[in-house]
Parts: sequence; structure tokens; C-alpha cells
Amino acid sequence: MKIDPIRIKQYLAEIRKNSLELNHLIDRNELVPDTIPMKAAKYMLIELAEGMSNAIQHILARDKGVAVSGYIDAILKAYENGLISELLFQRLKPFFDFRNSLIHRYWTINDSRLIDNVMKGRHDFGRFIEEIDVYLHTTNRQDDQESES
Repeated sequence: MKIDPIRIKQYLAEIRKNSLELNHLIDRNELVPDTIPMKAAKYMLIELAEGMSNAIQHILARDKGVAVSGYIDAILKAYENGLISELLFQRLKPFFDFRNSLIHRYWTINDSRLIDNVMKGRHDFGRFIEEIDVYLHTTNRQDDQESES
């Protein structure tokens, strides 16, 4: 099956939107423990994980015939199947671990630690978009070459 480029663009647009909003909170120094902007940031991080996982799952299923069984498995298989680099995998894996902690521990996360992690990884979401775009461009070029043969 072929990758649905419209669907992937929607997922990447969602990731870009949430990443920009999160960076806006960071730039305005609004990430402070126990505040409404902090709660908003947590929600944005969940949305970012959902968007990335959805994009990965779609590409793996349609392009590689690979199924995933959760968020951590999605990011691992994205790396193993060449969707993302090892560096990005290493940077995003803790984020996906965090997503699971956030959801399964009912929002019980140390806000100060979260702020530090968000500050360190704030550009990783843009890197994810870039690497998926490169993968899609490469895949499309290969498909075009095969159809010419």
C-alpha cells in the first residue's frame, strides 16, 4: 500500500502547530510549575507524541508492512526501519517514555524536571518533521524510478 501524503501532511502540521505553541510558551518564560501554561504544555506534549506516533504508524504500515504495539515500539521501529536517525531516536525515546509516565501516572510529573527536558528537546519536534520529510522525498523518488523501469 502507498503512503497517504495528505494524511502525513496533516500529522506533520499538527506536530508543527503544537511545537510552535510550546516554543511560544518557552520564549515567553511561561513554563512555571503548577501553572495553567504548564498544564497546557503537558497537553501539547501529549498531542506531539500522538502526532508523531500516528505519522510513524502510518508510514510503517503502508510502506514497510510493519505493525507497532505502542508509543515506545513506534519510535524504536521508526529508527530500525530508517524513518529517523539514531540521534533523533536517542533524543525522542525519553520523550516517549515521558508521555507514557504522564498518561499512566495521571499527570504526576515533576514540573521542574519536565521544564528542563522541554528546554533541552524543544527543537527535536522540528527535527522529526525534517527527517520524515526527507524519508518521504526519498521514498517518492524511489517509487518514481521504479515506475519508469
